[in-house]
Amino acid sequence: MLTKTIVVHLEHNELGRARVATAVEMAARHHAHLSGLFLSLEEFDGDLYGRARGRILEGARRDRLAEESAAARLHFEQACQDGGVNSFRFATEIGDDEKDLEVHARAADLLIVSDVQERNMEDRFVRGLPETLALSSGLPVLVLPQEFNGSFNPQNIMIAWKSSREAVRAVRDNLSLLRDAAHVTVLSVGTSEETGRLPADQVMNFLQRHGIKAELRKDYGDNQAGKVIMKTAEEINADAVIMGANGHPSWRNLILGNTTRYVLRHHRMPLILSH
Repeated sequence: MLTKTIVVHLEHNELGRARVATAVEMAARHHAHLSGLFLSLEEFDGDLYGRARGRILEGARRDRLAEESAAARLHFEQACQDGGVNSFRFATEIGDDEKDLEVHARAADLLIVSDVQERNMEDRFVRGLPETLALSSGLPVLVLPQEFNGSFNPQNIMIAWKSSREAVRAVRDNLSLLRDAAHVTVLSVGTSEETGRLPADQVMNFLQRHGIKAELRKDYGDNQAGKVIMKTAEEINADAVIMGANGHPSWRNLILGNTTRYVLRHHRMPLILSH
């Protein structure tokens, strides 16, 4: 995949500014267009406060978000200019629906968001943006851990492989990234019956034909796949994990595979998810 259009989720906070820095560096390196979308996912029910009071509070909320959007735009556009990004665009959606970000990302190659792992009280009120976008956007989603700061140019990549359509999509989506890496590890997890539908050896041959030399590791034990993935990634000091996102979105709900859910809740390195 040639990365020529990137969309980054903007927020007016330190996490959002760190994410912009990563996106700007990546866009400049790839000579890509960068779109920044300020999106509020706050849930607000004015009826809880009464009709009159609810209208006042909703108006104050929208005024605050408009100010935050303006500040995020100023920072985003300045960062693009300072970082040498020649093509960029800002957009804002003041609402409460993550589908606004999904719509803006449909004509992109990559979507950049940060994880939400409920490490503080505010996180409990933010819905699962990475999960939702991974399952519904139709493009690779780069999920940065909250501690991440810097450029995303991984040289030690691990592929979490399972015989599934999602895993195949994840590999195909990231061939250029894998080709540029110094070291690639394919971790084949699951039961022998599952993996047998598309043996990992065939995936290794596929990668080799694309000029990608990889090391194969297998774990067909009874341990939870998500734990195996995280343990192995930390053991080999992987600076990125590529995997398929298993599950499917439904109306206002999300049905997520156990492995995907576990990895999203415990990763400490960037993830690239495809569905």
